[in-house]
Amino acid sequence: MTSAHVTTRTRASLYIFILLAINFYFVKKLFVVEFTNNMQHNAGSFMAISRFIQLHWPHLDWYPWWFAGEPFENSYTPMLHLIDAAVASMAGWSTARAFNFVTGTFYVTGPVFLFLFSWRISRFLETSFFAALIYSLFSPSLIFKVFRYDVGSLWNPWRVKTLIFYGEGPHTVVLAALPLALLLTYLAIQRRRYIWMLGAASAMAFLVLVNAFGAVDLGIGCACLLAALPLKQIPRAVPLVTGLAIAAYLWASPFLTPSVIQTISLNSQAVGGDFSMRAMLPTQALIFAGFAVLWFLARRLPDPFTRFSLLFGYVFLAVTTAFTLWNKAALPQPNRYSLEMDLAIPLAFAFLLRPIVRRLSRDACVAGLTLFAVLAVHQIVQFGRYARTVTRAIDITRTIEYKVAKAFDTHVGGLRAFVTAQAGTWLNVFSNTPQMNSGHDPFSPNWVVGMATFTIFSGMNAGTHDAENSIVWLKALGCHAIYVPGPNSRLDAKPFEHPAKFDGILPVLWHEEDDTIYTVPQRTPSLAHVVPEAAVVEHRPVNGLDTAEAVRYIATLDDPALPPAIMTWPSPSEGHTRTVLHPGQVLSVQVTYDRGWIARANGRNARITRDGIGMSAVHAACDGDCAIDFIFDGGLERRICRYLSWTIWFGALLAIPVTYPLRKLY
Repeated sequence: MTSAHVTTRTRASLYIFILLAINFYFVKKLFVVEFTNNMQHNAGSFMAISRFIQLHWPHLDWYPWWFAGEPFENSYTPMLHLIDAAVASMAGWSTARAFNFVTGTFYVTGPVFLFLFSWRISRFLETSFFAALIYSLFSPSLIFKVFRYDVGSLWNPWRVKTLIFYGEGPHTVVLAALPLALLLTYLAIQRRRYIWMLGAASAMAFLVLVNAFGAVDLGIGCACLLAALPLKQIPRAVPLVTGLAIAAYLWASPFLTPSVIQTISLNSQAVGGDFSMRAMLPTQALIFAGFAVLWFLARRLPDPFTRFSLLFGYVFLAVTTAFTLWNKAALPQPNRYSLEMDLAIPLAFAFLLRPIVRRLSRDACVAGLTLFAVLAVHQIVQFGRYARTVTRAIDITRTIEYKVAKAFDTHVGGLRAFVTAQAGTWLNVFSNTPQMNSGHDPFSPNWVVGMATFTIFSGMNAGTHDAENSIVWLKALGCHAIYVPGPNSRLDAKPFEHPAKFDGILPVLWHEEDDTIYTVPQRTPSLAHVVPEAAVVEHRPVNGLDTAEAVRYIATLDDPALPPAIMTWPSPSEGHTRTVLHPGQVLSVQVTYDRGWIARANGRNARITRDGIGMSAVHAACDGDCAIDFIFDGGLERRICRYLSWTIWFGALLAIPVTYPLRKLY
């Protein structure tokens, strides 16, 4: 090993240490704190999923806590939550502390992965360090007023705020792991050795299982990586990367089934705006045209990595600019790609600046480095000060979110409830109470739940029937209680347009400060009910005022002439009931319908159908005593995905000693 090589490695190690130290300084409190002064963010939902994993591992089939029940994969892409649950279990921590520790770790290591990615491909050590340092200390997206106003100053850390204040844990993990995945993909393209292909496919699968941004970022990153290659390499590289992407998807498919992808694709078009293909296509076409022109012009640049950084930076700058300046979306939730812009622009800036710096005199370089050092020190102080203000530890037991969760445990006893906004987000961090709503809207498998939630919150066009209509939907969807924050509640979000509408109508179950839990009277505590088949809701309601069929349905739920059907749940994916059923009657189960549910009545297979409000109806064909098993086995689609995933996993592992002799691994 030459002395020059040792020097390069030494400098690289020093740069890695500097990047780790600076970024650790910003988020050091995350490594020791459990709950911070940021109850307004959505991290509670991620902690809840991790807690569910801890409670039920490895039986992660059905998730009953949100949206009247949903397949586990519809709760959220699970990679971060699996890591959090593992860390919490091994360390003996709560999932809240594990979430902070894990996301803090990825925040700290993200700039290091960016440095390694750019250095190992470009071989420009100092330029790569400069890019990673800019990424650590500056937020280019703050050139836009909307982000600058949000974070408070041009010199404040947007990446810190999104992680700690907004709870963007999965997005932070994606941004950290993306450079590593792209590096492994590049090595697979260039070296064409199995071990790099295995690493690239594994990294791709990891990213898409963290969140949907991982899949989009990976697609854009790989496209830019391929476009930056020498022309003669592109025809060979495209099939390889495509094959790696297919293998990665098959690996990940049990948690990212075609049904989940379809649900996310449909729901994302209406979450936060109109993001349909019709609305986004013109902007996408313009950005693609600009990409093509830039690609043609960038062919003149001799360094492939500089070409990549230019193309990569352009895409995310264009997506963010189009939305923030002209309100034109190229992707769903385009404002959130400001974080990708903050990663991409430092790369482009550093590598485009490199040939200019090389032409400067020594004195000019010294002056430039001195100015940058002064700015860097200013940013370290500024970022550290800002991070301290948003990372203060709190006593969680004093928060209204915690008090509401414990009130449900005490007074509702595990029955389904309607819980509002951030109280619903945090509920299952502290309680096993299942919810009618809550969860991540793009993953919701039941449109009617979202429609009913909007109606209950807004009372739009309901007039004097506001409370009446709301109670119809609460009863139809199996709720036994509803939490309503008053105008003086400590909750940040108070979505009820008319919070007093249940006063004098529903019994008060719990009241503290300006927060109330009301009982929603139901004849039995069960989610299963014997009803006439003709009473089942047949048509999906047009809107929240279309209640005629739902009113008819809940009338049968209150009919004392019909036998009760108390359903017990030994596990989230297995319900059992004994009741009396006669021809013309069905067992209505207020659990979201999925093709993965199967039923057996007195030992015989029974048909399950979806009713008009997205719940399940078991056609037991009994005449008298009837024992019904209601079991979620995942269905054919999930079995196929599991088989394909196992095939890829075992095939990949068995191929290692064949394609890459073990002696080469040492």
